[in-house]
Amino acid sequence: MIVLKDMLRVKIAVTIGPSSSDLEKIKEFIKLGVFAFRINFSHGDAEEWKKYVDLVKDASTSLDSHVALIGDLPGPSIRIGEIPGKIVLNRDEEAKIIYAEKVGDVEDRIIPMPLSLFFKNVKVGDVLIMDDGKIQMMVRDVGDREIVVKALTNAEISSRKAVVIKGKDIGLPTFSKRDIEALRFSVKNDFDYIGLSYVRNIGDVELLKSTLASIGGREIGVISKIETVQAINNLSDISESSDALLVARGDLGMHFGLEQVPRLQEQITEIALAKGKPIIVATQLLASMMENTVPTRSEIVDILTAVKDGVDMLMLTGETAVGKHPIEAVEWLKRVIETYEPIIKPRRIKLPSNVDIRDRFAEGITMLAESLGASIIIYTKSGRGALRISRNRPNVKVYVASGYEKTLRKISILWGVITVKVDSEDYLEGLEEAFNKLKDRGELKIGDVVVLTYGLKDEPLHLVKIIQVK
Repeated sequence: MIVLKDMLRVKIAVTIGPSSSDLEKIKEFIKLGVFAFRINFSHGDAEEWKKYVDLVKDASTSLDSHVALIGDLPGPSIRIGEIPGKIVLNRDEEAKIIYAEKVGDVEDRIIPMPLSLFFKNVKVGDVLIMDDGKIQMMVRDVGDREIVVKALTNAEISSRKAVVIKGKDIGLPTFSKRDIEALRFSVKNDFDYIGLSYVRNIGDVELLKSTLASIGGREIGVISKIETVQAINNLSDISESSDALLVARGDLGMHFGLEQVPRLQEQITEIALAKGKPIIVATQLLASMMENTVPTRSEIVDILTAVKDGVDMLMLTGETAVGKHPIEAVEWLKRVIETYEPIIKPRRIKLPSNVDIRDRFAEGITMLAESLGASIIIYTKSGRGALRISRNRPNVKVYVASGYEKTLRKISILWGVITVKVDSEDYLEGLEEAFNKLKDRGELKIGDVVVLTYGLKDEPLHLVKIIQVK
């Protein structure tokens, strides 16, 4: 059993990979405060993905914890093929990129590229960017099915890395066969969210939603990953249609100058908060811990900036998937968050004048609880009531009860929300059950004041209770 009162308000997510595919490590992640697990569908196959899913479900069940499962689609990206190991290039050394699914030897410095459209769009002088901007290569010669590139940086190139042709969009379809396979897998294995990579416009979001609905995944939420120029240009519409936004800083750094990424992160966060959508920040939070057991000072400041901005969740990627110190990375992320949360007042967005009355109600409940120094207990069936309360970034504890396991998993990514499973599927009975459960666990103590309610419904009478624990 996880101690509820010890939970962080800013949530932590991790990516599962070879470094963390162990039941005891998954349990340790959850005990440390991890509330979401990401599976990157760009790597591995259905057999490997199923192993990860089973590990998360076994661990969360044994710890009686509600954690979200996020599947991350490859999306409309250019990716190299399979390489047996790593191709190592020093600056100014040349390599070939050929039309192929895979190569058998790294010594020849031949990089496979299974996308024929790539060769039709690349020109001499183009700069290719990989590995979150750390690798850059210039195109020296172009043929029908192969090109020659010169390394502008030192490079270690491994399988299925994404490639960006700087300044170009070659118009790839939203979904590939691998994406569809991953979506079917996600529906079959009851994922909670799908990360839509390289989203360009609202049409991409709506296509994913309709595709999920057609294969039985209507309840799966859509997290739009903001990482391209088009996504930034269409940010407001994408946010409106999405269930959450993710600042994909690695790919943002390949499409924009690195110096622009902090500004873009702030812009995306601002839009998400204004629209009332959860916001996640990912990539290179603790990149140095891929190798080291202690982060850099600049990484600590980076995490602190995101916490100040009021993001819902911070996501570790390579640090926990393939890094040498996955547990230590989560421990450090937790340490930074819990050090500064008590002294930071997160950004609270002022609601626009034309906002929905249900948002006004949630704001009123937050103000009431804060003025009384009271905790909030809210019962929800869909999770929307919890989202509306969370967007106000209350400075009091927020307990969200539900009789629906899926709902509890989905809202576990929200800032400040503490989930409580109850048996009742009725609003008033559920509130009473949650109150008694928290009292029995010692979360609520004698003298504590609690505001109990549920999301505003289209009914003539709505109940808000104020109770002092006796």
